[in-house]
Amino acid sequence: MSSVINNVDYGPLAQLLGTWIGNKGLDNAPDADANPDMTEFTDEMSFTVAGPAENAEEQNLVSIRYHHVVRKIENGQIFHDQIGHWIYEKSTNIIMHSLSIPRAVCLLAGGKYQE
Repeated sequence: MSSVINNVDYGPLAQLLGTWIGNKGLDNAPDADANPDMTEFTDEMSFTVAGPAENAEEQNLVSIRYHHVVRKIENGQIFHDQIGHWIYEKSTNIIMHSLSIPRAVCLLAGGKYQE
């Protein structure tokens, strides 16, 4: 897959684009009595182009946005819902990840991309 989409170079982020689905998850979380609750789940992540962004005329960034949903197999109930962006700056090879989970959790992380 080319990393250039609509004349924009998404670099290493391009390989994430699309929808990824898994159905072999097993959530091993303690319940209120500290007993393990083994819940089978499906996991779906959708990545779409968000486009280029200039920051203060000094930084040229590209980003893709994503939505991550995890559902219990037994009843389809969502127990994890997450949205965010993966951001790439080609001139420095920096990749950043921002995310939000609707339990008052937000995160920004970054690092240097190396092939």
